Amino acid sequence: MNTTSPHHTKRQLAQQEISPLGNWLLEYIKQHELTLAKLSRQAGLSDSTLRNLIDHPNRLPSLETCVRLAKATNHPPSTFLQLSGLSEVPGIHDLDPDRARLLHLFDQLSPSLQRLLVMLAESLQKFNPPNKPE
Repeated sequence: MNTTSPHHTKRQLAQQEISPLGNWLLEYIKQHELTLAKLSRQAGLSDSTLRNLIDHPNRLPSLETCVRLAKATNHPPSTFLQLSGLSEVPGIHDLDPDRARLLHLFDQLSPSLQRLLVMLAESLQKFNPPNKPE
């Protein structure tokens, strides 16, 4: 199965500098016998998104891309944040402990339960006075 784009040979990819995230993606598709295009579709991303992350090692994925990849691969979003170097962004580890716990719990839920939790949070927001977080 060919995981490279038509304009790259395997030798060119081997010679090209690839980011830790790019290496992880290439290893993942190899282990799971996928193509980048198929993984992109499973994650709800455009076909070029993952290819660009490999072809351009200095390009950083968006937080949304990390979350979508996490869901598609059953890995925590922190995996992709760390591989991208985004976990070093100031403030990422300065989360309130309750917020960090909620994010951890959210990541453990199935997609349908995640949507339900978001709907519940939106409903609860109606009871929170504007500009006055508790």
